[in-house]
Parts: sequence; C-alpha cells; structure tokens
Amino acid sequence: MARAQRAFSRLAALPLAAAALLVAVPAAGSHGTLNLYGKNAIAGKRGTLTLTIPHGCLPDATPTTKMVMTLGSVWPAAKPVAVDGWESSVARTPGGGWQITWNATAGGLPNADSGDFPISVRWPKRPGTYNTPTAQYCGTQLMDWKDPFNAAADGDRSYPATYPVPRVRVRSARSGSPSGLAG
Repeated sequence: MARAQRAFSRLAALPLAAAALLVAVPAAGSHGTLNLYGKNAIAGKRGTLTLTIPHGCLPDATPTTKMVMTLGSVWPAAKPVAVDGWESSVARTPGGGWQITWNATAGGLPNADSGDFPISVRWPKRPGTYNTPTAQYCGTQLMDWKDPFNAAADGDRSYPATYPVPRVRVRSARSGSPSGLAG
C-alpha cells in the first residue's frame, strides 16, 4: 500500500512540475511571417510581399496599433498596398532602403485576429535570403522582430529566437522551385 501511495504522489506532482516549467519558459511574443501566397520571388521582377501578423502583443494581449518594416538598400522599389482600417506610408532610410509604416485608424488589430499587410515590391536583383526587420506596436508596447533566425540551437543561442526577423528567399529567374519563407 505504501508503494502505491508513493507512486500516486509522484504522478500527482507531474502536473505541478509541468506548470512550473511552462511559467519558467518565456513565451515568444509574436511572430510575423512573410507570405508570397504561392508565387515565387524572382530576382529583379515585381511581386507582392505580405507581412502576416498572427495576433496582438503578448503577454498583455493588447491590439496592434502600428507596424514598421524595413527593407534594405538592395530593394529597388517598395509601396504598401491599402489595408482597411490602416494608414500607410513609405520613406527612404538614410542608408537607401525603405521604411514602410502602417498606423491603425480605429482600434487596431485585435489580439485574437490575424492581419495581412501587403507590399508591392521589386525584388532585389540578386538571389538570396533577405531579412526584413519589423516592429509591432501595441500602444506603447514594442515587439521588435530583429533577432537572427537560428536554424538550430548551438552553444551561443537557443532555438527559436524570441523575436525572429521575418525573411524571404529571392530566387534566380532560372529557379523553378517555390520560394522558402521564414519568420
């Protein structure tokens, strides 16, 4: 009987240990992803790059009120596409890149909703994987997605990054395979 009680006590402690582990592990705030919706990003050509926001800012679950994405100087052209409930602007950065900003006009993107922010672009002239540092604002709270994307854990970094930078793979015109995306 004592053996059965010890086994039961150990089993009863498992949910508490699991709950403690969940509290101790910091949750990733938000992860913006880049979508091409089935179209390839071909070097030097025109296309649409869509930033998808899956929810508001954690841990407070507040709505998204502003988005800012930066494209480097290798991007020849970028123009935000109109999104209902948002005002957008585009400006050149001091380094010759693009800063695209969306500001909510009424209430923002609720925490439980996802939203798409499309950008009409001319893809960089050279194939490669390009980072698009992005900042999500929920009122005064900032979720700054600029952490290097880690393919795997190593001695210096754990996987995944807390705020991984959204990335897009631009293919050469000769490549026929779909573009790989990460965010």
